[in-house]
Amino acid sequence: MGKKDDPKLMQEWFKLVQEKNALVRYESELMIFARELELEDRQSRLQQELRERMAVEDHLKTEKELSEEKQILSEMLEVVEQRDALVALLEEQRLREKEEDKDLEAIMLSKAFDLNWA
Repeated sequence: MGKKDDPKLMQEWFKLVQEKNALVRYESELMIFARELELEDRQSRLQQELRERMAVEDHLKTEKELSEEKQILSEMLEVVEQRDALVALLEEQRLREKEEDKDLEAIMLSKAFDLNWA
């Protein structure tokens, strides 16, 4: 039996692949969470700016000021849409990861390897 057919080495290799996948997934989640925090901060700043502008009654505002309010609202909507897209992306990644785990588990089971890698 060659080294590449050694069950202990194959099991160790599968374990390392699983650990690598977990780290890559964690990094991806962290990047998504970082982007989410950036968007959350942007949304909070826009809301504060809008509150300040809305403290003045509309009939006292210039056309430019009214236009700027609309622009802020538009930006807020865009930020909310981006945040929703991140949530959808995270869910999509989690579903894909489950499938990848099932595939790896099926391969390991077909090779009769122990699945105790936690």
